[in-house]
Amino acid sequence: MISIVTYGRNDNYSYNLVKRIAFSFNCLAEVLTEEDEILFTDYNTPDHLPTLPESIWDTLTDKALSLVKVIRIPSHVHELIKRDSPLPILENVSRNAAIVRSNPKNRWILSTNPDVLLVLSSRWRNLTELLHEATDSFYEMPRMDIPESVWSSLDRKDPKTNIRALRDWLISNGAAVAETSPDWQFQKYILFDGPGDFQLAPREYFFRLRGFDEAMNKYFHSDSNLAKRMWLLNGSRTDHLLGSLWVLHQDHYLSGEWARTVTRIVHNDLSANVALQNTIEANGASWGLSDVCLPTFSLCEKITKERVNFCRLPESEAGGLPLSQEIDWRTHPIHRLSNYRPEVLALYLRESLRVVSPDALLVYLGQNAATAKLIHRLWNDISPSGPPMSDLAIAGEKNESLSPDVLLVDCYYDRSEYAQKRIRLVQEQMQRRVEKGRMTERELVEEVSNFANNIDVEAWQNGLFPVWERSLPRVQLIAGALVIVLGCNNYAGPYVRLKEMLTTLRLKSPNHIRRGGDDSNRNVNLELVPLYIHHRLMVLRVTSKADVSETSEGWLKTRLRAAFGGGRRVSRA
Repeated sequence: MISIVTYGRNDNYSYNLVKRIAFSFNCLAEVLTEEDEILFTDYNTPDHLPTLPESIWDTLTDKALSLVKVIRIPSHVHELIKRDSPLPILENVSRNAAIVRSNPKNRWILSTNPDVLLVLSSRWRNLTELLHEATDSFYEMPRMDIPESVWSSLDRKDPKTNIRALRDWLISNGAAVAETSPDWQFQKYILFDGPGDFQLAPREYFFRLRGFDEAMNKYFHSDSNLAKRMWLLNGSRTDHLLGSLWVLHQDHYLSGEWARTVTRIVHNDLSANVALQNTIEANGASWGLSDVCLPTFSLCEKITKERVNFCRLPESEAGGLPLSQEIDWRTHPIHRLSNYRPEVLALYLRESLRVVSPDALLVYLGQNAATAKLIHRLWNDISPSGPPMSDLAIAGEKNESLSPDVLLVDCYYDRSEYAQKRIRLVQEQMQRRVEKGRMTERELVEEVSNFANNIDVEAWQNGLFPVWERSLPRVQLIAGALVIVLGCNNYAGPYVRLKEMLTTLRLKSPNHIRRGGDDSNRNVNLELVPLYIHHRLMVLRVTSKADVSETSEGWLKTRLRAAFGGGRRVSRA
């Protein structure tokens, strides 16, 4: 019957964010029914990180986990739409993205914040029951602040106790105070201070207004603007639910972050956007990014699908902490780096692939059939309905060019029998010198290591570079794409060469967001930004920087992808 709409990002904003969010979700779920939903828009979390709800799933109650649905708006979409906003989150776009993707069967939408909880009068078992007899109108409620030391004292996974404890704390301390709007010219439509923590109306109202005004991309007053337009739509009337409901807010001011933000960031114009606001409708027909495919998923379903299954081994087998392979003390750095075990490296590669779009195009560039097969199987498990991984060598044979979302460059190297024999002969020769006292053991290790490394470097590069020179010209990289390098690190010569070759490629503008005409003659500097480095695995993000002669600020944005993929297009209500 009700959709609760809120938003945030995985950035640890202000004081103890992860507990505040879990505390709120658990308490909100406690006053909802199984037919309700909590819609969380995760906005501009770095694409290589999980969304905020995914990172706290194990601190949620089973009921909260089942009700939370996540809409992800990735970083490159923010770059495209932020215009002159200094904020890392566009609040109005976030809320609208959830509103247009809410369950059309639900009568009510409540727009609130992710650190809020609701306390119902003992007359009501849940919020749906309270609202069952409510008339269609726009409802506001005052919020009551709970100090950090108070909510921090409670167990986030015990919402029933928390709701009762905070209710009793407010009453016993005389702190159950409703702060009304102190300004006469605003009070008729903004009943209480800080209206954004509880704005409730029929779903139909939000759609008639086209949600929050997305042109307001600065700080403050978006909630007041919505309140004014709701008041106009509702026949110059705003209602409340005092006596039936309290709205509690978990304070997070100790960090000082909010105080710094509120005094430094440009605010939306209060006069123009609130006092003088006289139109009901805002935004264009595609408000809430309704024309963009955004990843939208049930938190419970995704966690259940992706959760690792652990096997329990007998103590006789595992208790002695056996290693999976014998320790190799040889100092052959190139061979050690590039001669990886595919099945082990795939365990860590999975962490990067599971956060990319299910519709992403993966392209493999390499010559190790075992690794290619493993990645193909891994990607099929992660995205069974997405496009299969493509092999760049096969595309080259067909004279095709590819624009990958993820380019996997495999630097695997295995010594030939001939190389192994040469190293073994040198080892034996040096050993005889040691036995005759002509060199020390340390000198033997150094000589053999240098000889082996020189052989490996030459063979490694001779195997990689010709393949790259043939294949990479067929790659058209897109800003925001990932380049994942296997069997290499940022100190090795092939990595330096790979960067040189990649940065000479043309940066392709996604054809589905071309704005401002053809850009085929633009001069762009392509850059690779490291995101993740783990022994033999590197994840790099492709970014673009316009040539210094470029004067159009908006041109860079045309290279950013408007759709993350993997979600569902939104049908209008």
